[in-house]
Amino acid sequence: MEFESVPAQQYLGGDGLTSTTAPGATFANRSDLAAHYKSDWHRYNLKRREAGLPMLREADFQARLEAALALRRERESREERSGTGHLK
Repeated sequence: MEFESVPAQQYLGGDGLTSTTAPGATFANRSDLAAHYKSDWHRYNLKRREAGLPMLREADFQARLEAALALRRERESREERSGTGHLK
């Protein structure tokens, strides 16, 4: 997949501020953009970019996050029931 060459910093689009790590999102002001830069979504997309993978839209990121959290809860619940949670 080809990526458009865009600076990693924000640029002012027609509708507001945007970021290459937030595909499809626009930010009304710099504080909203700064909040994005502190988000797990931003950090996740930075890691994807380093790995040569495409950026995820926020809805796709949230779906992956919820699936990962559900899997973790299931795994922890299973460990509690088996009594082997203390073993590594």
